[in-house]
Parts: sequence; structure tokens; C-alpha cells
Amino acid sequence: MTPCVAGQGMMPVVDPRHGRRVTLFPLRWASASIAVAAALALAACGGATNTSTAAGTPTPASTPIPAAGGQFTATGTIPLGTTVTADLVTCSFPSLNGLEITMQVSTADQSMGGYITLTPNKVYVRIGEGSGTSYTQRNFSGPGVTDFNASTGAKFNTQLVDDTPSGQSTGTIGALTAISGSVSCGNKTPGGGAIIITGNSSGGPVSGALTSMLVSCPAGASYALINGLTQVGSSPASVEIGGGSNGEVYFASISTTSASYFFTSSAAGLYTLSGGHVIWSHAVLTQSGSGAAGQTITITGNATCGT
Repeated sequence: MTPCVAGQGMMPVVDPRHGRRVTLFPLRWASASIAVAAALALAACGGATNTSTAAGTPTPASTPIPAAGGQFTATGTIPLGTTVTADLVTCSFPSLNGLEITMQVSTADQSMGGYITLTPNKVYVRIGEGSGTSYTQRNFSGPGVTDFNASTGAKFNTQLVDDTPSGQSTGTIGALTAISGSVSCGNKTPGGGAIIITGNSSGGPVSGALTSMLVSCPAGASYALINGLTQVGSSPASVEIGGGSNGEVYFASISTTSASYFFTSSAAGLYTLSGGHVIWSHAVLTQSGSGAAGQTITITGNATCGT
């Protein structure tokens, strides 16, 4: 990281999803400006300043943005790790219920893991164990979210109830009865752009540009995930598109409140990831599953990676 030196201003440039670099500006040595330049440099480096205007009115120092990450404490028998690193925090996630914040959590031995999801008025905790036919899961939820902003963070403190769906196997997963903590989005940004999906599903036509986009481009990875919202018929729908890495098929998962539709393609090069941009090139994907015969969608457009 380039050190911050008095007299040098800093301008961050975004690296895909999770790096920073800076551009330095030379100090102007005009004698009448030295005191002001030094004060501005201290502010850029995070130092507190209390400069005064010509009229003598103090200028307050800017409040630093907390680093991205989360921490929490939980009451119960599931021994979750209580510190969440920046790369496990997702902000401005588009859902059918509005923008959300999620934190990926796990036990120290990685035998169980899941997500804490925050909305403006509720906490959801989902914990799973195993895979395939041996997968088990428990769900918990409760009120008690404050200071919620999907792009900056939130606080939470709530008693939890078990609301695992009927018929879901819970296996040996323990219980959680309360949880409290906070999360910060730091300098994370959702990205954006113009991605359009057109075509048909077994539930009706899929149409329109994605809205509330979240563009995730993990550092060093050769793939990107894009989440957003669209329409299936007259119903709002959530969307996730991606794939194509390490031999995986390209996919689009589209869900309304009552049904889900899954589209895939094994063709090559349906989107490219370069220079912080994701470009889908008129990719045609075909729906799979019962009643899906002949249903296809086309994805096209350019998106900019978030951080």
C-alpha cells in the first residue's frame, strides 16, 4: 500500500469486489498555501483536523468510514465463529423483499455454515450441514434491526424463534435463541450497468432490464455473478446469472414468490470478464425441468463490477 504523505491527496480506484490503489497529487509549494495544504493532507490520511475559515468558523473533520466486516454474539448450541471478514459480507443484495445485507458464517471446524441476513426490520439466520441427500438445515428469525442501510451497514439485537419449514430435515444441528451484533459495508459498492433478459419461461415471458443490480467479481477469479430483479409475466422476479468457470455451464436462476426457473447453456464464451466489466454477448440459455420444453431466454449487456 502506498503510504500517505503530507501534501499528497489520494484517489481510490476500485478493484473487483474485494484491493485498492491510489493516485498521488504533488504538493504545491506556494508559501501562502502551505498551512492549508498540510491540513488537507492530514485529513486525506485520516488525521483529525479543525481548520478555520476566514471568519473564524471551525470546519469539522470528516467521519471515517468503518472498515467492512461484522461481529456478533449468539446464544445457543451452534458454535458459530463471531467475527465476519469483509469478503464474507454482501451489501445491497436485491431480493423480492427489498435490498438486504448478508454475512456468511460457519463453525470453526467448517462442519456447519450458513448466512445471517438483515432486512430493515428482521434478522434471518440459516444454518446447514452436509450435502446432497444428507443435507440438513435449520432456520431462525427475529425482529430487532436498527440503523439499517443496505449500502452502509446495520445493528441487530433480537430473540430468535425456530421457523424451519415443515418437512426440512434438521439432523443434529443445534438451536439458536438470541443474536446481537453489527455489520459495516465499508467502501463496498454494488456495481451496475445495463443487462437485459428477454424470452420465455414456463411461467410466462421474462422481460426488461435488470434493476437493483449487484455485480460480484471475486478478485483473481475468472467468473462473475450478477443479481438483480426483473419480471416473469406480471410477477416480480429475482435473478442470478453467471457460471462458465472451470467447465461449469452458464446459468440463469429466476424466481418469483411462487416458482423458480433454471436456464443453462454449455456453449463457450457467453460472457467475458475484463477490466472490471462483465459483457454478456446475446447469450441464449434453455430452461430445464418439467414443462420447460422450448423455453429460452437471451441475455445481453455490459455491467461494471462492484467491490
